[in-house]
Amino acid sequence: MSLIVGVISQKGGVGKSTISRILAAEYARHDWDVKIADFDLSQGTVTSWNADRMANEVKPQISVEQFSSVSSLVKQKGHYDLIVIDGAPASTRQTLDIANISQLLVLPTKTTLDDLRPQIKLAHELRKSGVGKNKILFVLSMVGESKSELENAQMYIEEAGYICAGAIYRKDSIGQAHDTGRAANETPFKSVNKTVDQLVQSIVDQLQQVSV
Repeated sequence: MSLIVGVISQKGGVGKSTISRILAAEYARHDWDVKIADFDLSQGTVTSWNADRMANEVKPQISVEQFSSVSSLVKQKGHYDLIVIDGAPASTRQTLDIANISQLLVLPTKTTLDDLRPQIKLAHELRKSGVGKNKILFVLSMVGESKSELENAQMYIEEAGYICAGAIYRKDSIGQAHDTGRAANETPFKSVNKTVDQLVQSIVDQLQQVSV
């Protein structure tokens, strides 16, 4: 049976695809059979990224497929060790369907209130629909150099009653890696990769806790 991680958001541009790619790359490096299910049909960011990955012969290879319904994805649950769902932006019935089949939900957000508030609202809506709080994990994305900015965002999430796994910092090397079909933990810079891998480990630890 596949482990499933849903990466979801209330709005676009908050780092869903970045998180989906680093998780898939990390598990694939450890010989897991991984698929990214791309539900963001309007953008197809992960699908285009994987085409670049194959063109540049980046290893390990990662399977990516676009889906319009959760029911179509469910049919593949037994075929992969891990499925990472890159959800479409906006909270819909499909978002709840993704939540219901996922062991863990990752909600990425930038540090501004414009981004934090919709994601906290989404988390609250999921809780009201019966999703356990321990299944919901926040990640801060595109974080700048301001320590207070990071701390304030973390505090906002924690005061709302949720866990923040950590942050991905805004680095030119990450964008450049994406352009060549690589993930944010596959840049040429060990320090950048190490920081991202620390975040990945926090997500992995939470996934292990909720999937036992």
